[in-house]
Amino acid sequence: MSQTIYDHNEYYDSDGKASRLASILNPLLNFLDKMKAHTFIKKMGLQSGPVLDIGAGDGKFLYHMRSKGMEPYGTSASQISCDAAKRLFDVDLHYTMELPEQITQRQYDAISYWHVFEHLEKPEEHVKQWKAMLKPGAKVMIEVPNVGGLGSKLNFDAWLGSDIKHHINHMTQSEIETMLSKYGLKTDRVEYFSLKFSYVFLWSALLGACFGRKYHFDSVFSLLKDPVNMLRKKPIFTINGLAAVVYMAPVILLLIGYGLLSKQGEVLKMYIEPQ
Repeated sequence: MSQTIYDHNEYYDSDGKASRLASILNPLLNFLDKMKAHTFIKKMGLQSGPVLDIGAGDGKFLYHMRSKGMEPYGTSASQISCDAAKRLFDVDLHYTMELPEQITQRQYDAISYWHVFEHLEKPEEHVKQWKAMLKPGAKVMIEVPNVGGLGSKLNFDAWLGSDIKHHINHMTQSEIETMLSKYGLKTDRVEYFSLKFSYVFLWSALLGACFGRKYHFDSVFSLLKDPVNMLRKKPIFTINGLAAVVYMAPVILLLIGYGLLSKQGEVLKMYIEPQ
């Protein structure tokens, strides 16, 4: 497989941990993946058996799934993240951007795409294979940035869900559901909140909306990826951006609540099953 954009240091850091954000945030991210695994098992009604995570990153989610009795399988489009998953969590990932035969030849109790579907050049090539890959009663879950959500509407250029360099197929809920129906699939339910992303997505969008173009995607993401370096280069910019995590909290929490009520939350979390 030729090198992809996900094997360059501009996507994953060269720290050997496949980090996208500052290392100080790693304990928080580990906790969030542990909570994600717990919630996923509960909502999917899982007890044991094979589960597949497409675009598994550094493997933390699958590590926590395995610790709860699941049999983990996964893929990654980055050799950096495959190496980190094996070294840090003893999780073996297939290095691929597709669904290879080694993956599609078995059936799973659950399949997940955590902020991966928007990276796929040909998502339909995945969707058309899901039905055959699911055990009876099993579901696919995809979570993607909600381009119809409040953050996107406030300021798409600053919104951390945009990432136009890597998110190459932003699709609306309606567009995804139309694709699903072509292959005998339907949504069982849709949720609009993410413990990991909803707050930070709205924070980024508000920075852009309140303070203009200097808070575009790359600059806002740099605050999370390398705050020390940004503090040296742009002290006022950095201090304001990080302080906004706190002083914008009342507005962010109100927008999260409104987004959930109006189905304009920051993510689309779609639970998909055969028709």
